[in-house]
Order: sequence, then structure tokens, then C-alpha cells
Amino acid sequence: MTAPDLRRLKVLLVDDEPFIRSTIRQILVQIGIPQANVYESASAKAGISETLRMRPNVVLCDIHMPEEDGFVYVAQLRKAPIADVAQIPVVMLTSDSTEEAVLTAKGLKVDGYLVKPVSIAAVKKSLERALKVSLP
Repeated sequence: MTAPDLRRLKVLLVDDEPFIRSTIRQILVQIGIPQANVYESASAKAGISETLRMRPNVVLCDIHMPEEDGFVYVAQLRKAPIADVAQIPVVMLTSDSTEEAVLTAKGLKVDGYLVKPVSIAAVKKSLERALKVSLP
């Protein structure tokens, strides 16, 4: 595992709760990712648009959101006609720890699964696994 330049790492947060997005943003900044490199979307649909626009290195996505859920987001992402976009690592960030949700996420080939509330260490470890890197 190599250490990435955190100043270049782009992260997209897809969550309908502003408080959760704010909290995760703070955690990412504490890890060393510049605030300017943390992008947000409040829905799965907006998340797809933002993903195509900014091409994040990794996505942290909630499952339960109004209209389309996080599983719809991941399914659409994995079907993207651009290979680099379809392969963007996704970590589910949710309060849903049911077996059904975990198995659905696994079936969609997500790169991590974090159950809220999360710690800085848990987010960092999940990012390392998803990106296959070692963070400082």
C-alpha cells in the first residue's frame, strides 16, 4: 500500500442529512483531506450527477434516503458506461446493520460498510481499504 497525497484526494458524501454530511466532512478534514476536496450530495440522483461531474476518488453513501436510496446510487454507478466511473470505490455509511442491507451492499460490490455513528479511526480504516492505500 502506498500513501496518497491527501491534498489531491476527492471524496463525495451522499447523504440526505445535513448534520451527517457536516460531521463526516469534519472527520475527513481531521484525517487530512482538505475541506475543498469534500463534495456533498443530498440524494442518490444528485450524487450520480456530482459523481459524473467531479469524478471522486471515493464515495461515502448513505442507504436510506428519500426517493432513490443508496443502493440505487451504487447500482447506477456500477452500470456507468465510463469504466473509471463505474469502478469508483463506494463505502456505505448507514445506520442500517441488518443482514439484508449488508448482503445487498455486498451484491453491489461496495468497497466498505460503516455503521453510524462512526469514529475517525473507522472512517480512516475504511478509506484505506476502499482505496487500497495507507493513509498517514
